[in-house]
Amino acid sequence: MNNNNKEPIIYVNMLGEFSVTMNGKSIVDQNNQAKKPWSLLEYLITYRERDIPVDELIDLFWWNETSNNPAGALKTLMFRVRKLLEPLGHPPQELVVQNRKTYGWTKKLKTITDTDRFEELCNQSESMDLASDECLELCMEAFALYKGNFLPKSEWESWAVPLHTFYHSLYQKLIRKILYMLNERKDYPGIIDVSQQVISIDQYEEEAHYYLIYALYQSGNQNMAMKYYQRVIDMFYNEFAITPSDRFKELYKMISDKKHGITMDLSIIQAKLLEGANEKGAFCCEPSVFRDIYQLETRAIERTGDSLFLCLLTISNLKGELLKPAVQTRAMDELGESIRNSLRRGDIYSRFSVSQYLMLLPTATYENGEMVLKRIIQNFRKEYSRKDLSITYSLQSIIPN
Repeated sequence: MNNNNKEPIIYVNMLGEFSVTMNGKSIVDQNNQAKKPWSLLEYLITYRERDIPVDELIDLFWWNETSNNPAGALKTLMFRVRKLLEPLGHPPQELVVQNRKTYGWTKKLKTITDTDRFEELCNQSESMDLASDECLELCMEAFALYKGNFLPKSEWESWAVPLHTFYHSLYQKLIRKILYMLNERKDYPGIIDVSQQVISIDQYEEEAHYYLIYALYQSGNQNMAMKYYQRVIDMFYNEFAITPSDRFKELYKMISDKKHGITMDLSIIQAKLLEGANEKGAFCCEPSVFRDIYQLETRAIERTGDSLFLCLLTISNLKGELLKPAVQTRAMDELGESIRNSLRRGDIYSRFSVSQYLMLLPTATYENGEMVLKRIIQNFRKEYSRKDLSITYSLQSIIPN
């Protein structure tokens, strides 16, 4: 009599954590447990369709170690792996099977992994025959499965890196698709929820930060959107040493646009236009605003014939490389202050990248512009006198089109 239907099914989670569940009992890789047995178990289950040669396992798990008896060490490690499986209530030797000079995960019992289901759902969502609602439903089911990166405790192991990259790429494509579909529906609460979940897994995911800010703004939370935008920009620059994309910087123009009711009183309009105008020092603006002012000034000098210079200041170590994040943050903050205090109130500047500031200087000659930049660097050195960093500058006269 065929009793396959009564055979237990093994469920394995690999996204965000590693766990094995069988007959209602689970084992989970905890922080305080030895890494190598869990890593070997992960490998056996990941490549469960194969009988894995002993030599392959020895090369993989003892490549940087010297052992007089590597085969014996592998047997000992397999014993520890089977001990891990005992709480599942099934004979461990039937789960980790030895055949002559190979080991492998059981092929007699069905094993279902979240990675297989995640990949299957992502592929199904690509079907051209799907209605939009069906596609979103499949995407959201896949999204719910991705609780974190593939085997997070082994993701830097040589064998796991390609799979980590594969699943993370699928995930990034998936979230872009979900956010696009939610935006088409103007489902801003849904966008906020999805974006926040993505950011909790991957703080580097710019797309999620972009849509979160955009959805906050569209939901009427302009102040919150502005505050979060500035926090994210600072995080990209100072914590991650990443320059946000131009698209992300352009978002500032949208969320900073204050929509007012109709008014005929110019004094009220003027007061609103002058908000923040009394701040001391040069005017610091977002790159998108700097670009608009640059284009406006370029048009103006076509008419006036005035001289205008575009200037760039760059901070690096003595080899021309990026500084360590903590040093970079402090140095860029100090350089920004030196620029603000060294230039006139009518001058403008903007943070251009992780390690650079742009300025517009209305000055008659290259030499005068160079004197201004040297003064900024001198003032910076007075406040921040580290010897292991370098500041370089370049300036170029703006030629009207």
